[in-house]
Amino acid sequence: MPGKRSWRKLVKKYQRQRRRQRCAQERDHEQMQRELDPAYQIWMQQQAELEEFQRLAAERQQQDMEEAWLRREALAQRQFRVDLAKRRQEEAELERLREQQFQELAAREKVQRERREERQRMVQEAAAEFEAMMQRMHDFLENAEQRSPPPDLQRVAETRPEEKPCEFFTRTNSCRFGLHCTFNHKRPMLARILLIRHFFTHPLLHSDVHKEYATADADLELNERDLRNDYDEFFADVVPELEKFGRILNFRAVRNTLAHLRGHVFVEYEQERSALRAFINLQGRYYASRRLNVEFSNLKTWRGAVCGLSLTRKCPKGFSCAYLHLFRNPRNLYNCDLEQTPRNTRKYNTISTPETKTPSWDDKTDRSRNWRWSESPEPEISTDLSARKAHSRSKSPSREKKQTSRDFSKRYRNHTNCNDSRRSKSRTVSQS
Repeated sequence: MPGKRSWRKLVKKYQRQRRRQRCAQERDHEQMQRELDPAYQIWMQQQAELEEFQRLAAERQQQDMEEAWLRREALAQRQFRVDLAKRRQEEAELERLREQQFQELAAREKVQRERREERQRMVQEAAAEFEAMMQRMHDFLENAEQRSPPPDLQRVAETRPEEKPCEFFTRTNSCRFGLHCTFNHKRPMLARILLIRHFFTHPLLHSDVHKEYATADADLELNERDLRNDYDEFFADVVPELEKFGRILNFRAVRNTLAHLRGHVFVEYEQERSALRAFINLQGRYYASRRLNVEFSNLKTWRGAVCGLSLTRKCPKGFSCAYLHLFRNPRNLYNCDLEQTPRNTRKYNTISTPETKTPSWDDKTDRSRNWRWSESPEPEISTDLSARKAHSRSKSPSREKKQTSRDFSKRYRNHTNCNDSRRSKSRTVSQS
């Protein structure tokens, strides 16, 4: 028999079950009564209508939402198709550009390859021509009986034959634009003057100083005396080697600080054969760890190349002048006149104007009347009395004729007087 506690639990369980059944029966009874009530039936009908209205509204809202979604989907599909077409068009354009760039690159590579081949061919032709030229030079040097050089060595190489000559290159054989100059540069294949570019190097010849050291005092390290001493050493070191090839007439080193002029050395030999011998032997040689750049120069006159105001150190541009400023050689060696004044062999009835001596480094007389070699291009107003008289005599030949006729008549009278005196003396002697 179960215990007391378990029995009570079972009783409580049955009680709860009876209470639930009784509540359910009461609820069912109330529900049945409520359903039989007309007001409740009306309310139920209203509830059914409300539910139906809500269902229809939800269906309408769902339909509207679905239509809106379909519209958005249609717009999205249309935009997708537009974007797809645009993307395909861009891809086609990129492909076309890529193909065009590839073709241009291929054409550029072809042109570069042709230019490279053309350049190689020109280099080979130039090397072959140079070898042939060197061989002709050797033949000309070995053949002592041949007086004049062959025609191949007498021609002039031109950079732009269709353009007019470059004035600065014609005067100084140097141009600041170099090979990029739009004018014509003429270089001879053989001449008596050799040009060795940038032969003499010195820190004072470099005017392009870094801005950090622009305000520095360069005289604390180097000055003009150091430059003078270094040039004397350079002159003593170079001239004996250059004299081995022949007699030197002029040795001129450029003092300018411009990049296209600094350190140039002009060597003028007495004969073209000597200059050619020096040109051949100096090819490929080095001086101060720098390879020599030797070429022939076609300077017509030194007067047109050298700045006349540099002789008196009154050039306003200083060493930045476009014309040549030269170093003074030790003991004034190899420094002939700047230009040999041609002597006129023709005879005139009138007295010609006396020739002026060409200025040089040793010229201590008055400066020349030429504007290129004077301090200013203005004519000199003050002249001495003797020059003025000489000028007036040269301009009046009739006065000179009158003077010569007077001198002749005077000499004739003196001669007749002497003869008369001699005759009188002889008569007195005979009478005695």
